[in-house]
Amino acid sequence: MKKLLVLVVLLGVGGLVAWKYLWGAPEKRACAKLQDLCGKDKEADRCTSDLGELRKVGGDETADKASACVMEAKTCGEAVGCVAGGYGRAGMKALGDVFKGFGKAISDDKDKDKK
Repeated sequence: MKKLLVLVVLLGVGGLVAWKYLWGAPEKRACAKLQDLCGKDKEADRCTSDLGELRKVGGDETADKASACVMEAKTCGEAVGCVAGGYGRAGMKALGDVFKGFGKAISDDKDKDKK
């Protein structure tokens, strides 16, 4: 009976760990890895919300790439660089959109008629 109880507890703990690291949201997994590497426990909610914002601003590909990079990081600095790179990529995308809008605003409608 005791062996069965120990087995159930171990399976439960294993399931929670698997859920957290294998099936949880990429942002939560990346933040957990960042905390493991950098040792900051109090910033977990902020980290998750910041990476969620990165997904909104930079898109799924940018957020997924940054999260995957953090998961592969070996040091705190490398993980922080992954997040910073994600924000840099999102910023470049936003800047490209700004220039696209700027170009539309200053374009001459007469040029469209000639084509």
